[in-house]
Amino acid sequence: MKEIIKNQTIYYESINVPENISVLEYLRESEHSFNLRYVSFDTFAKLKSAKGIIYLKDRKLLAGCSDIKGNDFKSSGGLKVSDPNKNIVGSFIIQNDRIIYDARCPFYEERDSFVYTNGREFYTTMSMKEILFEELEIKRQYLIYLGNRLENKRFVDDFEEVSRKEFLEYITDKEKGRLILKKMRKYY
Repeated sequence: MKEIIKNQTIYYESINVPENISVLEYLRESEHSFNLRYVSFDTFAKLKSAKGIIYLKDRKLLAGCSDIKGNDFKSSGGLKVSDPNKNIVGSFIIQNDRIIYDARCPFYEERDSFVYTNGREFYTTMSMKEILFEELEIKRQYLIYLGNRLENKRFVDDFEEVSRKEFLEYITDKEKGRLILKKMRKYY
């Protein structure tokens, strides 16, 4: 079992997530909107035994899910994952049939990032890599967002489809994201 903690406003509830479902899938099925924050093992233990609310000074946003604010995958909302420690640049946008890596910025630094503040708050000790590795177990298309390109006198989103193995490199290697950012500049 994987354990997460749900903030119930006046107390914390420990939840065991079954091994056969990813943490994000579990949260999507049980919550309309949520944010998942990374906490240390010590903080997690304090939350588990808390008799009341604890003020957490450093609550690092790992994943957020909210209503999509537009038809474009770049719009605020949807399900997004970023590294709260900023070791990996950008965000991973998880949709039903695809995962898109967008190196521009972590989702919690987007212009309209406030859309993620209204959801129920959960805590985990899982890293961004662990969260995404669970999602990679689900068969999907893996895309890298390269920016826009001109097509028939209008700009369209440009993606590169990669293998699961290559996609893993973007989850583990900060330099891969920086190279994408350099590539993107040519489109603007």
